[in-house]
Amino acid sequence: MNIRKHILPVALAGLMVSGSALATPADGPSPITPNPGAAAGTQGAGGEVKFTGEITDVSCDVSTASKNQSVDLGKWAKSYFESRNETTETPFTISVKDCPSSVKTVAVLFDGDKDSGDNSLLKVTSGGASGVGIKLYEADRSTPIAIGSVSKAVNVVAAEEGGSADLNFFADYKSDGAPISVGAANSVSNFVMIYN
Repeated sequence: MNIRKHILPVALAGLMVSGSALATPADGPSPITPNPGAAAGTQGAGGEVKFTGEITDVSCDVSTASKNQSVDLGKWAKSYFESRNETTETPFTISVKDCPSSVKTVAVLFDGDKDSGDNSLLKVTSGGASGVGIKLYEADRSTPIAIGSVSKAVNVVAAEEGGSADLNFFADYKSDGAPISVGAANSVSNFVMIYN
């Protein structure tokens, strides 16, 4: 009984010493210089990369309804695309509120998987329909927004309790030139707000 009482604290103390001896510094550069080995190739002089930036409070709040919305583009017959290459546009809005007075304009960067036949289109999820992608448009319904690009900026309406803005867009299905097959034509685009 007494042996157990003495061995356990000694064993725990040993673990603590071992753990601290293996710990690496939380801050600062690693004390170990990585060597990729000869298999990586010949090593030579390099340079440095400087990363700069700033953390600010210049941001608006995206409205709850805009954060995770679903836009129904409708059901379209495969034969529809025999005489047309694009469906009717469906509107959707991204709204921001509580903008600080320093924010004068706001825009949106839409991102997502690009269609392999037309990289300006958003790719529909594999396993469903093919031959079509999703096209995004500005509020005028005629200016396209390519995936990975920033929309036109919209002015923020100033108010004492914080500014706001509604960014209106349209989306539709567009043929990407490949043969069209039927099935679900769903996709997801992540977006980032751009403030100025």
